[in-house]
Amino acid sequence: MAKIDFNKIPKFSQLPVKAGAPEGSNWGVFGDDDQVGCFNFLTAEGIIEAARLVREGKVFRLDNPVNYASPPLGGRAAATTSVSSYEHLGILAFDDSLNNYNTQEGSQWDGLKHVGHARLGSFYNGASVEEVKSNRKLGIEHWRNKIIGRGLLIDVYRHCTQSGRKIDPLKPEKYTVDELKGALKAQGVELKPGTIVIVRTGWMQAYLNAPQEVKQAMGVLENVRACGLEDSREMVEWLWDNRVAAIGSDTFAVEAFPFDFQDEGSLHVRALPLLGLSLGEQFNLEELAADCAQDRRYEFMLVSVPLHVIGGYASPPNAVAIK
Repeated sequence: MAKIDFNKIPKFSQLPVKAGAPEGSNWGVFGDDDQVGCFNFLTAEGIIEAARLVREGKVFRLDNPVNYASPPLGGRAAATTSVSSYEHLGILAFDDSLNNYNTQEGSQWDGLKHVGHARLGSFYNGASVEEVKSNRKLGIEHWRNKIIGRGLLIDVYRHCTQSGRKIDPLKPEKYTVDELKGALKAQGVELKPGTIVIVRTGWMQAYLNAPQEVKQAMGVLENVRACGLEDSREMVEWLWDNRVAAIGSDTFAVEAFPFDFQDEGSLHVRALPLLGLSLGEQFNLEELAADCAQDRRYEFMLVSVPLHVIGGYASPPNAVAIK
């Protein structure tokens, strides 16, 4: 991992730094050939500091099981499993195959190939559609050893509900930057450069407890409803200026859903193709959040090892928080 001088990284108000790059983009900040975006903020020094947060050896898995949503959310296909036996060869052994697996059927990191800027016809750092589709740029193999560092839970759902705001997580209600800042203040913790931010919105808990008819309806993308972060310039400015390495959440799309896929102001367009900021979706944060509320320690070491797939568009996080 290369050294990063955080003081030399331009502020959001100073972007873009490259001639011809679109407004609100960091193209060129990490070099014209960069393919990992904000994961550049995760450094060797940051890993060492994150390791010092491990005090009790408690481990929290952040992925939901494969096929946790039945039917899968938004029309994605369910994975099936088949088993092969070697008994006919006199060997008591079995293999299993995960068939028809969509890397975004459940808990996931959105790769930088997942969403491009439609009007510009470009992906992060100006990668073309042809370069992306031919697996020449932005595959998740570039993340194979990147997502390790200080994790920070922002339990904005707990903060807002305890502050008197009534929230229905199964509606497209939006959390503001001020509410995220308020949650951090209430937790007695602050953002630091190179942090992997994990936001609990309350959606996953609400979805898992919802009646089956609600889950059945959300098997169609047009019926999915979910709370999430506001899709504002202020939001991405705050994330960039605090040198956030990635942002994950327990909700369907990080930002409130539905949103207009043609809207250049959506968080997906602002984050993925313009800033190279990966979005983590449908994490399960309940056990971790309960522990953080109990011991008042909201920071931890986070280790996430995505699938090593050449040219991959997304991956389950395979993530653990270690305290």
